[in-house]
Amino acid sequence: MPQWHYWFAKPFKRLLDDGVSLEMYYCIQFLRLNGETMTMSELAATTGMTKQQMTKIVNRLIEHNFVERVSDPDDRRIIRLKITKEALNYIDGFLDKDAAYFKEFFDDLSENDRDELGGAFETLLKIFDALPHDEFRFGRRHGECKNMRHKKAN
Repeated sequence: MPQWHYWFAKPFKRLLDDGVSLEMYYCIQFLRLNGETMTMSELAATTGMTKQQMTKIVNRLIEHNFVERVSDPDDRRIIRLKITKEALNYIDGFLDKDAAYFKEFFDDLSENDRDELGGAFETLLKIFDALPHDEFRFGRRHGECKNMRHKKAN
C-alpha cells in the first residue's frame, strides 16, 4: 500500500528525532502503556523481538536517558526497565508534533472523507482485536494485548 506509506508511515518516521528508531519509540510506548516498568524478557516478548535485539535497543534507550535499569522491589535478582521522565517528555513532544502534522492532513479532507477514514480505522482496530494474540506474533499469551490500546499511562 504505497499510499499508506506515503501519507502515514513515512511522515510518522520523519517526526521521530534523530537517533530514535521506530523500535525505540515502540519500546517507550510499551513501557508507558504497561505501567512504566518491565523486565527485558517481558519487553522483548511484547515487541516480538529476540533478547539480543532488545539488548541493543535498550542500550540505545539508556544512552538517550529514556530508560534506566532498576532492581525489582520484590526480588532484587530481577532487573526491570523503568521509563524516565525524559522519555515521557519525548513522547509528549512527539505526540504534539504528530497531532499537528496529521491535523493538517485531516483538515484537507472533506467531512465525509474524515468520517469514512475514522470508520475504516475503527474497523481495523476491531479486526486486530479479533485476531488471535499468540506468543509468536505478540509475545503475550492469548488476549493479554487485546485491550492494550485502551490502557492509559499513570
